[in-house]
Amino acid sequence: MEELRLKIGKMTCVNCSNAIERACKKLDGVEDASVSYVNSSGVFLLKDMQKRKDIIAKIENLGFEILEDEQSLIEYKIKKHLQLRKNLLLSVVLGTIIMYFEMFVKNSFSQNIQMLLSVFGIFYCGRDFFFHAFLGIKNKHLDMNTLVALGTLSAFVYSFLVYLGIFNAKDLYFSGAMMIIIFVLLGRYFESKAKLKAQKYQDALEKIDTKKARILLENEEIKEIPSSFVKSSDVLLVKEGESIIVDGLVLKGSAELDMSFLNGEFLPVLKQEGDEVQAGSIVLNGALKIKASKKAMDSTLEQIKNLVFQASKMKSPLADLADQISKYFVASIIVFAFLVFIFWFIKADLNASFLHACAVLLISCPCALGLATPLALVVASSSAARNFVLVKNLSALERLALIKCVVFDKTGTLTKAKLSILKHNLTKDDFDKLCQIESLSSHPIAQALHQNKAFKLEGEGRVIVGCGIKYKENNDAYWVGNAQFLHENAIKTQETDAFFDSLKKYEGIRVYFAKNKECLGGVLLNSTFKKGAKELICKLKDEKLKTFILSGDHEKNVEKIAQKLQVDGFYSQVKSEDKLQRIKSYQNALFVGDGINDAAALGAAFVSMSFSKANELAKKTGDFILLKEDLKTIFFCFKLAKKTRQIIKMNLFWAFAYNTLCIPIAAGFVPFISLSPPVAALAMGLSSFSVVLNSLRLKRV
Repeated sequence: MEELRLKIGKMTCVNCSNAIERACKKLDGVEDASVSYVNSSGVFLLKDMQKRKDIIAKIENLGFEILEDEQSLIEYKIKKHLQLRKNLLLSVVLGTIIMYFEMFVKNSFSQNIQMLLSVFGIFYCGRDFFFHAFLGIKNKHLDMNTLVALGTLSAFVYSFLVYLGIFNAKDLYFSGAMMIIIFVLLGRYFESKAKLKAQKYQDALEKIDTKKARILLENEEIKEIPSSFVKSSDVLLVKEGESIIVDGLVLKGSAELDMSFLNGEFLPVLKQEGDEVQAGSIVLNGALKIKASKKAMDSTLEQIKNLVFQASKMKSPLADLADQISKYFVASIIVFAFLVFIFWFIKADLNASFLHACAVLLISCPCALGLATPLALVVASSSAARNFVLVKNLSALERLALIKCVVFDKTGTLTKAKLSILKHNLTKDDFDKLCQIESLSSHPIAQALHQNKAFKLEGEGRVIVGCGIKYKENNDAYWVGNAQFLHENAIKTQETDAFFDSLKKYEGIRVYFAKNKECLGGVLLNSTFKKGAKELICKLKDEKLKTFILSGDHEKNVEKIAQKLQVDGFYSQVKSEDKLQRIKSYQNALFVGDGINDAAALGAAFVSMSFSKANELAKKTGDFILLKEDLKTIFFCFKLAKKTRQIIKMNLFWAFAYNTLCIPIAAGFVPFISLSPPVAALAMGLSSFSVVLNSLRLKRV
């Protein structure tokens, strides 16, 4: 089996993606298909890649477009959004003019103006509805476009026949046809605006500095090549500050690597001769000669990106509910309108049958149905933004109200990513000197001490990878590092050990400081909880939600954090692929993470959240971006999600109930009550207006 991935344009709703899925699955040689309207992409499992042409041909025959790459997708979305805005504004202007002439000017000139403007407004501004309706009927697929096109066309045709004098009637319904176009375009515009806003946070996968690689040739010459062309067994040279672009084995050298993309921890890992290294690791200090164990495109980093793509194919429950129901609703309404036409043709005359059938189609047009979900989501997203939450995936607002458990990464999520000074037993002068010496290193421990301040050092220092710093100034020698480093230099640490032992309950990181072979004391560093962590866990427990921690950190550290927060469970030393599998095993889980190692799990989770300071890949994948480090913001998201889901349900109920009650009236089956096509179009408009007002209640959350 082979996998084909395509970017697909011109999808206007979830029903479009469903139509592509159904059509492509019927093709010979296609084992499975998954199309995402949210991501404008599709994945197809083929027996033979030669079937690619059949897939593309089928998609294009359905009226959709194959896009070349991510950039063309972004450009296409911007172009379509601007076109949609232009059509909406133009339709509003034309509709207003038509209504003015219909209501206040009663002569033949008025009829001419109404007819001419409606032709342009309906068939130019609403051309996409007719285009997709035609292709849908051609491919035996009915959707909301079908009903919009039929309702609009029936009102226009009837009015045109009256205009020509074929029907003996006074009223023209060109304005009713324009109202349908305006309201449906309004719903599409809100949805497009929301998607385009979300695209700002998705348009760039983090570009870790892996564009070029320096290869050591057999003649000892160094050649620079694009990283994509690195092959297995190539020998690479990587120096301080550079990223490793391929998985491999260290042949020579030692260096401390930032491997947070794999284990989520900010403390570096020492790698020496014979150790394995992974692509995406950043060399903090030192230099390495590495032999590639696989080609760059098969590296761990690329596999994580692939996991993210595979995990992103989740669809919204309520977002496609309207489309699923409308699939049957549209066919039912068309059949019902036809029966109404026959009934009144037999009972009365052609004029009455046309009026009642037209009224049924007009009042059944799913404008309110089209506005119900996107408008509520847009209002909710603006409310979230005012509370320092960016909603990237609007359908996640619906799903968040359904979660059953919350899973957290530890470092950078529940605890701060930076170390803080907990205790020390140094004099002020000694502590200041320690901070000055630590400014020689970019290690996270050193950064916690020197706080990125610039110090002028008169002596010379050397960072010893994995150990600490040795510094000389005038006739004095200084050592900064762990206990083993000091012991290797014949420095006794008993008194400082006793100081640290008295603080065992803190489980911190110990930094020793010595001068001229005498240990002066030490500093205990620790990472602290983020603001609101404890309060959040308590509130989640009150909501009967289970809480878990997934971390790449050591078991003791994770266990201590879990005990302090009183979460329901934890897993330590978890790799990226393990996180993904764990998240998949949970039902309706929210995952909160911040690192590149969390990206695949963020994509696979039922709902996911990350932070504005998180890794770019994590931000791209998460459904929510929290702008404040205060974790209590997460609980606000719960409150907003529940209210949003409630509003959407009310909108959908009103849209369907309204049609259910009004369709028999429009058909003329309720005694003493009748609806003419203009009144039916107005009633349809009022239904949409009620949905707008109900959705605006989300501004108060």
